[in-house]
Amino acid sequence: MTMKPIDYYVSDYKEFGKQTERFVRKKNFKNLPKQLLELKEPLSTGNFPGTLIREADDPEPYEVYKLRLPNIDSNAGKSNGYRIIYIVVTERKIVVFLTIYYKKEQETVSDTYIDGLIDGFFLESVPYDEDAEEGS
Repeated sequence: MTMKPIDYYVSDYKEFGKQTERFVRKKNFKNLPKQLLELKEPLSTGNFPGTLIREADDPEPYEVYKLRLPNIDSNAGKSNGYRIIYIVVTERKIVVFLTIYYKKEQETVSDTYIDGLIDGFFLESVPYDEDAEEGS
C-alpha cells in the first residue's frame, strides 16, 4: 500500500472543536468524527471540495470554502446535513476547519460571522512581531 503525499496540514479551529463535540455528545451524532477524518485525507493532498465563498491576499493569500457533508447518523443527506466552513492558507500549506453547523438547526451563517472567524484565526495564528511594532 502506498501512502499519498501530504501537501497540506489539516486542523480544527477552537470553535469547530466545540461545535463538533456538541453534535457528538448532545445530538448523539457518533459518526461525525469518522466523517471528518475521512474528509481530511483529500484536503491534505490539495483537493478542496465545496464551494469557494471567499478569497483574499490580506493578511496573506487564503481561500475559504463551504462544504456540504451528509449527516449519516440521521439519514438526512447532503441537503439537510452539515455545512463546514474551512480556510486554506496557501503559503503556509494549512487547511483549518473554522465552523460546522447542522442545516436542520441553522439555515446559514452570516458573512459577518465568517469574517469574524477568519479574523480570529489570523490573529491567533500570526505571531506578534515586536520589531515591526518598534519601527512604526
